[in-house]
Amino acid sequence: MEYYQRSSYRSNRSGKKFRQRPSGDTSNLFLFYILPFLVFNGILFYCITATPKLSLNIMETNDYLTTEASMVIESWFPTKSISLNMDGEELEPEKGKKRTYTVPITRNGVLKATVVNVNGMSTTIFRHVNILDDNPPAFEHATLDDGILILRVTDSQSLVNPDSVYATDSAGQQRQPLSVERLDTSADNTISYELTFEMDLNGLHVFIQDKAGNEAQKTFTTHREGTLDVLEVGEDEAEGEEPAAAENPEAEAQGESETQPAEESSSAAE
Repeated sequence: MEYYQRSSYRSNRSGKKFRQRPSGDTSNLFLFYILPFLVFNGILFYCITATPKLSLNIMETNDYLTTEASMVIESWFPTKSISLNMDGEELEPEKGKKRTYTVPITRNGVLKATVVNVNGMSTTIFRHVNILDDNPPAFEHATLDDGILILRVTDSQSLVNPDSVYATDSAGQQRQPLSVERLDTSADNTISYELTFEMDLNGLHVFIQDKAGNEAQKTFTTHREGTLDVLEVGEDEAEGEEPAAAENPEAEAQGESETQPAEESSSAAE
């Protein structure tokens, strides 16, 4: 029995023979040349253009004085530098587990975080910090009723500290409030309080602090209109300012001879 093997050559009509390319050659070209080329260039492109992926979160505060920012680098690419600053002031982050960094925050402002990869690509994100209490309570309304000074004050964050409320009279003596009562809460979460003091008609200087230690001061005086004592409200004063000396309108009205005692009373108040 005779066996015939098909030749890899085939003839055309002119009698010339051509060699057929094996189908495996195309697969080898793709597998060993084209695919490695694509993979290598893809990796190279990624290494050149990879940017850091990070998240920046502001933690809750317990005392309205301090909080903490947490930054997590979510990409695995090696980093070249890490920068955190608050309103242009550089902060020193503390490294935690894995690729987590924390930094304490002691004031409100804009926190900026910048991470630079070893390939020079960088990412910058911003967070606005506004949960710390750096505003003092506000005097909203004042009335005088039968010798009693009634004040309405508000605070929107750490709230008024009732133990911090007091006043000094025209003689420089400290007076405690007759009452400190918490009232209602407004739609913007502002809490109102009503404070009452026994009024010194020659002047009363009131001090109020919130629970974060921010202080507000205001001076209240009176003048006579007929038989009525009319309340006068001074300007808001910043913490640390010396209270203005209380004036005595009655002493001024009685002439130059009584001006000196009034000045002595003002000195005592200071």
